[in-house]
Amino acid sequence: MNRLPTPALLRRPGRALAAAVLGAATLGATANAADLREALESITERDLHAHLRFLSADELRGRAPGTFGGDAAAAYIATQFARAGLEPVADDFLQRFEVVGVTTDPDRSVLAFRGPTGERAAAYPSEAVVWPGVADSAIDVEGELVFVGYGVSAPEYDWDDFGDVDLSGTVLLALVGDPPSGPAEPDLFGGLALTYYGRWTYKLEEAARRGAAGVLLVHSTMQAGYPWSVVEASWTGEQYALPPRPDGAPVTPLQGWVTRDLTRELLADAGLDLADLSARAAVRDFSPVRTGMTVRGTLHASTRALETANVVGVLPGEDPSVRNEAVLLTTHYDHLGVGAAVDGDSIYNGAYDNASGVALLLEMAEAFGSLEPRPRRSVVLIATAAEEAGLLGAEYYVRNAPIPLRATLADINIDGGNLWGETDDVVAMGSDRSTLGMLVRERAREMGMRLAPDRAPEKGFFFRSDHFPFVRAGVPALYIEHGLSYRGRPAGWGERRLAAYDGRDYHQPSDEYDPLMDLSGAVQQARLAFLVGYDVAEGDAFPEWFESSEFKPARDRALGR
Repeated sequence: MNRLPTPALLRRPGRALAAAVLGAATLGATANAADLREALESITERDLHAHLRFLSADELRGRAPGTFGGDAAAAYIATQFARAGLEPVADDFLQRFEVVGVTTDPDRSVLAFRGPTGERAAAYPSEAVVWPGVADSAIDVEGELVFVGYGVSAPEYDWDDFGDVDLSGTVLLALVGDPPSGPAEPDLFGGLALTYYGRWTYKLEEAARRGAAGVLLVHSTMQAGYPWSVVEASWTGEQYALPPRPDGAPVTPLQGWVTRDLTRELLADAGLDLADLSARAAVRDFSPVRTGMTVRGTLHASTRALETANVVGVLPGEDPSVRNEAVLLTTHYDHLGVGAAVDGDSIYNGAYDNASGVALLLEMAEAFGSLEPRPRRSVVLIATAAEEAGLLGAEYYVRNAPIPLRATLADINIDGGNLWGETDDVVAMGSDRSTLGMLVRERAREMGMRLAPDRAPEKGFFFRSDHFPFVRAGVPALYIEHGLSYRGRPAGWGERRLAAYDGRDYHQPSDEYDPLMDLSGAVQQARLAFLVGYDVAEGDAFPEWFESSEFKPARDRALGR
């Protein structure tokens, strides 16, 4: 359990790091070097510890949306925004919105497959995890199981897994990830880097556009980027969604994950081989394969409407001519709440994911609030809700942006603050997609850090955090992650430490606060994000997507180009 520790256990700020950063931070500053130095100095380990230990304490019960703990976290963040001198965008700091919660009852729900040897029910949650794609208390779907390869339709790559096959009313079986590149086309679907076509969210959207009654995703730890235990923790219990869009965008009633072993067994019963089908799916002339099996999905669920809120604070810009333009800094404050007990602990505290990111955001709020004069443009800090449910808070902000997206220069996002010490490197996903990369590379260099590449491009982390709804709307973004080259540690230590977290603590109750955490690296991370945000707010022009970016057309449309 993660009880609130006493303040005496907090570490002292890293003075050597502060001196190194502050000595370099004046380089490239457009004005007011002394004020910028003071702002950076306000970001300390001590304050990060204070925010982190409160936000990840048991008393907040995992900060799930619509719960006391989630509301308490939002109130705490709003109070800290006000204390830092930020102003609410509207009447108060809370951008309230409704989400629909749907909880599937596994004891009254069945996912069964009927083939040549009879009917086989999937074990929940060890073999399959399913949920209603619509906010309904009863879903009853029956349809033919059709293997659709990677479930991708991408004209720019001359790739179409569907052809002209009518899939209305069927249940699609899709592999996660992108179709693989090869020697003849090494850059197909980004090469090793995952594109949005490889994300599970895209496959659900495409299935809905095809009129499918259901879609089942074949889990692979390598392609999904996380083990089956994360599926069990993240997609069981209450699932959340925004209310249906006014435009009536289609959804599939039955959605879920199935294990690779179950898939292999089911296909074998139908006289098919998963390895052979996967190989066929890796080439352009693939077409959907009707398995001859029937899927029956009967789901009983409870539904409820609940209210949660993004927390939005703004530091109005100093220059009246560009004050209506803004740079955003985002992070999410929600986590999984209370769930299945692991080793006697049922509170999913989410210290690293993402109380740590909120702690960094609050320190940046204090740093921006201390500036005098303020940056030319406005700076908007957003702590989003319901990120774990599918980036819902960020999506709601994008749909209801109080500052129009056409006047939004960039988003700088953090999801996971460094808990293990200073590094010589930093990762800024998206730096290779827009001119923001030049800003973050230069600021990292000034701070004595090199810009490292995405450590796992095949896992598609760029599409998995709160900046992505902004990206889809055309706003250039950076997702700043800490590095793994830890100072004073042997080579490979950072990789091993993060792998241990991913395998043991990610979306588990063991993601807890420890008063001995070394937050000197989190100071680096927050100061870097602050400096890049400051540079954008002070700059003479909007950051731009590179011509090769698939998100540039959305930006051009937003700006009327």
